[in-house]
Amino acid sequence: MPILARILRERGLVTEPQIELAIQHQVLYGGRLGTSLHELGFITEDGLTQALSRFRGVPGLKVDPREIQPEAVALLSKAVVGKHKVFPYRIRGKTLFLLMVNPQDHTALAKVSFSMGYVVKPLIVPEFRMIQLLRDHYGIDERWRFDDTYRPPVLDPVPEEAEAGSRRLDAALSRDEVVEALLAVCMSFFRRVAFFIVREPWVLGWAGLGEGMERGFVASLGVPLDRPSVFRDVVRDKAVFIGRFSQEEEDRRFLKSISKRPGTTAAVFPIVLRGRVVNLVYGDGGPAGNVRGELGELLALAQKVPRAYLRIIRKRVAETREAAGGVPGH
Repeated sequence: MPILARILRERGLVTEPQIELAIQHQVLYGGRLGTSLHELGFITEDGLTQALSRFRGVPGLKVDPREIQPEAVALLSKAVVGKHKVFPYRIRGKTLFLLMVNPQDHTALAKVSFSMGYVVKPLIVPEFRMIQLLRDHYGIDERWRFDDTYRPPVLDPVPEEAEAGSRRLDAALSRDEVVEALLAVCMSFFRRVAFFIVREPWVLGWAGLGEGMERGFVASLGVPLDRPSVFRDVVRDKAVFIGRFSQEEEDRRFLKSISKRPGTTAAVFPIVLRGRVVNLVYGDGGPAGNVRGELGELLALAQKVPRAYLRIIRKRVAETREAAGGVPGH
């Protein structure tokens, strides 16, 4: 959001280095720029809400939990609010005050207005506040916070050789395209593969390919980093694991969740950016199969992933600077 970045900078709410760090955070973890700025502690909710209001031309609102009307919440289904990222805040006469992340979502406005028979008054709130509201009042999993706002994920299930995968990584313009390219190559080495986002204190499943590794299932996986496991060891040591999982409780729980037979081998390797593990990749030979030992070509290609991230970060920083009227990027 180059325009939002310009508004924030003009108001003195954030500095250019802070915007650059937030863009890096956004590339790695998805979500909107304002969410990254807030999570990094660079901006208050009030400051961000006011900037979003100016950016979108829609009034903002500081949410007061005491003003949330249960009868308003009951108007919309979990499916509707989850799809459109909206929250019915309160009713006044025939007017429904609807909190929105994107007030320009005319489809959502029309659906709510026509189906409910209310005049809808949109009010903008930051993405992270919407995440909290949908979680607390509708029980919606907050992992949509990690959605890549630059491109919806469309994973290619066709295995690719390393050379083709390398070209895809070099051409990737978003995190999801990087993930797609990496997983497609991994399928030449494994029967099943899963991609994880590392966000302390959790390793969170994000995408997968192969038997039983559909995206919806992988997104339900999570491994805590405050308890012993292979995943914790790989994150702590920044080292590749190939072998049999341990008998630790978290390892046994993970293997059971993916129907992996104990005693068979699997691989877990890290994606390290600027000295920090940001992703983990799990691969195996199927529920009862072993992984092959020759993974050198794959691990070498995986080194291109952090370089792809950095290239995307630099490109977005440069675009944001140019659009915001700053000095061209480094």
